[in-house]
Amino acid sequence: MKRFCHFLSKLACALVVTFTIESTVAPITDDSVFSWPSQTVYAKKTAKKAKKAKKKTKKTKKTKKKNTAAIASSWHWKKPKATVYIDLNDNEELISATKDAIDAWNDTKAFTFTETKNKKKANIVIEQVYSPNTNYAGYTTFHYYVKTGIMYSAVTRLNIYYLQNFSPYSYTYQRILNTVEHELGHAIGLKHNNGVSVMYPTGSLYPIEPVDVENVQKLYKE
Repeated sequence: MKRFCHFLSKLACALVVTFTIESTVAPITDDSVFSWPSQTVYAKKTAKKAKKAKKKTKKTKKTKKKNTAAIASSWHWKKPKATVYIDLNDNEELISATKDAIDAWNDTKAFTFTETKNKKKANIVIEQVYSPNTNYAGYTTFHYYVKTGIMYSAVTRLNIYYLQNFSPYSYTYQRILNTVEHELGHAIGLKHNNGVSVMYPTGSLYPIEPVDVENVQKLYKE
C-alpha cells in the first residue's frame, strides 16, 4: 500500500498536459475572411489551477504595444531550439514550404530548428493530413509539464485538403509557407496575434514579422 501511494505521489508531480491549437479555414470562398478559432486547451484540474495562477501574474504586466500583447505563452522549450522531423511523404510542395519556413525562423536568430532523420529523437514532427470534414489548414499539438511550463514534444499537421488543390481554397505557395511559419510559431510557444504578424489568426496573410521575432525573444528572455 505504501509503495502504491508513493507511486501516485510521483505520478502527480510528473503530470503533463496536451495543448492543441487549431488554425482553421471557414467554409467560404473569400480568403480575406478565413476564420481561425482560438486555442483549445485540454487539461486536468491541476493544469487549470496552474493556468489561472499564470493568468493572474500576466494581468499585472502591461505592454505598450497592442500587437505584442498576449501572444507569448507561458509554455516554451527549455532553450530556444528544437529538432524537427519532416514526415510529409513525397509531397514536394509541402516539404519545400516546410524547409523554407524552418530557414525563415532560423534566419531570425531568435529560435533554431534543426532537421533530424530520426523521428524518435525529434522534438517536433510535421505531418500531412487529408481532412475535408474538419475546418483547419494547420493544427499544432504540444505537450508540456504543468509545474515548469517546459514543452517536451509537439506535432504539426498540415491539411492538404485546404492547402493544396483539393478544395475551392487552393492556397498559393506563399500562403502555404505563411501557414507553416504560423504553425511553427505555435510550436515555439507563440499564441495568436491580431496585429501584423505571422501569428495573425486569419487567412495566412503575413510572413514572420519583426514583432514575432521580438516576442520569441521575450518568451525565451534573450
